[in-house]
Amino acid sequence: MKMVSKIALTATLVIGLNGAALVAPAIAKKKEEAAPATPTISAPARAAAVEAQTALAATPKDLAKAETALNTLDTVAKSDYERYLASGLRLSLINAQTQGQPEAARIAALTPPLDALIANPATPKAELGNRYNSRAGFAYSNKDYAKAVEYFTKAKDLGYTDDDLLLNIARAKVDAGDVKGGIADLGAAVQAEKAKGKKAPESWYKYAFTRLGKAGDQEGADSWTAAWLTEYGTKENWRGAIYTFGFQGPAAAKYSKNRVDLYRLLWATKSQTGQREYIDYADAAINVGLPNEAKTVIDEGFANNSIPKGNITATEELTRAKTGIAGATSLAIKEKNAQAAPKGDLAQQAGDAYFGTRNYAKAIEMYRLAETKGAPDADRNNLHLGMALALSGDRAEAKAVLAKVAADPNKAIARLWTVFVDTPPTA
Repeated sequence: MKMVSKIALTATLVIGLNGAALVAPAIAKKKEEAAPATPTISAPARAAAVEAQTALAATPKDLAKAETALNTLDTVAKSDYERYLASGLRLSLINAQTQGQPEAARIAALTPPLDALIANPATPKAELGNRYNSRAGFAYSNKDYAKAVEYFTKAKDLGYTDDDLLLNIARAKVDAGDVKGGIADLGAAVQAEKAKGKKAPESWYKYAFTRLGKAGDQEGADSWTAAWLTEYGTKENWRGAIYTFGFQGPAAAKYSKNRVDLYRLLWATKSQTGQREYIDYADAAINVGLPNEAKTVIDEGFANNSIPKGNITATEELTRAKTGIAGATSLAIKEKNAQAAPKGDLAQQAGDAYFGTRNYAKAIEMYRLAETKGAPDADRNNLHLGMALALSGDRAEAKAVLAKVAADPNKAIARLWTVFVDTPPTA
């Protein structure tokens, strides 16, 4: 991703200096082919332009000679085309003269000839888009975001193309204070790429959810995160998204009671790494009364060598889990009590207990029972039912159930699980 606050003072900035082609006569390939029309240039202007261009093309560049020749060209230039040549060559000269100087100084020096090129009617239309894009970068660097939007948009309208142009327009709008407008533009650009059968750059998604999060629009940030994972759902991205979503900053407190659901998603996306995450997952399960799940997690960690044999903390968690299981009602009794109960609270608890042992068929059965009897927390019941359906392989029904989750924090977690249902992690 190119940062618009940096000046791309390369061939991109100094293209369109057609002196070499226009100083020498055009030669037709065939006698019957007419030479392309060339703007008229006076002998003094041609001589000065040739001298300046030759000095700039030399190795090393002869900047003093080029400047003397350009001063002469400025004096003798009478037509728009001659002034176009003078401005273009001046831009190239200043670019060379200011190498190594601070960005602000370079912008101040390069802006006058660049503005002259933009204003000159002799500047080819095919070149103008590039010139406006460079000018937009200058405006952005100077924090003149409104002008940056204007110039980037003009470049786009003139047919200029660049992988980051639409992102740069959005970024300039956002930095000008129009966060929703900028991100909406970026969303439209993503859809336009999809319509062309292309995938928008990953940087667009990252920029969108980062800026929306900073602006306090967490629902918008979550939606863009989901869209990002749909297109770029590697295990590493899933892990980063889950941590950013629920384990860092203000979100850590917001989702403190839902941590086990996020650890379950880490496990489901196979993005769980290292002994710490197994141990933390087990701890979260015990804290919400699911010792069976805690034991399952620690056992898995030992079995796949994610947790070293003899790890003291993991062993302590396993002991806590076993103690909790010994002091709790068995799963069979939980199920029997749930079936006999007039309300759905025991069924919901039984569903959670079965979920923790990876027995999704039984978990689904209990959550459905809780639904018919009236679950005490319908959103949480639907969230867990949708998760169990997803992990059982019934993706269509999982999406339908997850869509019923109506309020945060469960709704936001349901969105992430829905992305998992739609697009499991890629390699």
